[in-house]
Amino acid sequence: MTASQQQRWESAMRAERQGDAKAYGQMLAEIAQSLRTGIPGRLRRLGLDPQETEDVVQEILIGLHDKRHTWDEERPFKPWLSGIVHYKLVDAVRRTSRERAYKANVSLDELAEIIGTSSDPSRAMDVERKLADLPSQQQDVVNALAIEGDTVRQAAKKLNRSEASIRVTFNRALARLFDTARSGKG
Repeated sequence: MTASQQQRWESAMRAERQGDAKAYGQMLAEIAQSLRTGIPGRLRRLGLDPQETEDVVQEILIGLHDKRHTWDEERPFKPWLSGIVHYKLVDAVRRTSRERAYKANVSLDELAEIIGTSSDPSRAMDVERKLADLPSQQQDVVNALAIEGDTVRQAAKKLNRSEASIRVTFNRALARLFDTARSGKG
């Protein structure tokens, strides 16, 4: 952030307090543009996917808007904004860590091993056939988690179900696949 940017943004924050929505909107647009150039590198350094940039930028802007009343006009704007950016990046790391903990890291090959298919080229067809024997809700969950690689949260949102329901359904589907493999059916 340049000194002139800081001065403009401080002026815009003061103007917002006087009801100048236009100045505030321009400031938010400038900050968003600045964040979009800087955030991808920071995400990479934190081990996160730079494709998360827009989500993080939006969270920062929302945080700035929600906390704008806490900025002290007698203090510089940059450290205040940097604090919001820092905490939103920490939130993103925590959220990603939680999602990774709930992600079903089952590849198609591992799923094939779970249900006991052989290692020949028809493995994918065997897996698809055995998955087709599952009830449709279990098929949807296994497909989302194991095939598409969604997190539990993403699958819950996509399938309009609770995260707990997704976990239970996935465990039941795996148990059913194990039972089928053990009994030699399919």
